[in-house]
Amino acid sequence: MFRASQVFTFIDTASGITQDGEKYFAINVMSKGTHKKKLSFITKDTDLINKITQMKFIDFQDIVLTVVFSRLINQNRYSYWNCELVDVGTNRNNN
Repeated sequence: MFRASQVFTFIDTASGITQDGEKYFAINVMSKGTHKKKLSFITKDTDLINKITQMKFIDFQDIVLTVVFSRLINQNRYSYWNCELVDVGTNRNNN
């Protein structure tokens, strides 16, 4: 497991409830650099969902996302990387 933080460009947010009845929150961002990609990061942590919903974002604002990558193994014994959003903040370089 390792933790990483990166600056992204904010696009929008979405929230909903899964088929299992769990509340989730997604934040859609665009990567920086020459090869821009649209990415979505999802969290099911209620404390983080409350923190994000109280934050005010402006379209195309720079934000800092912190994620945790962990190696998981499925029922067929194949391993894969799981990415989980653990924190959201504003980019302190763009005040």
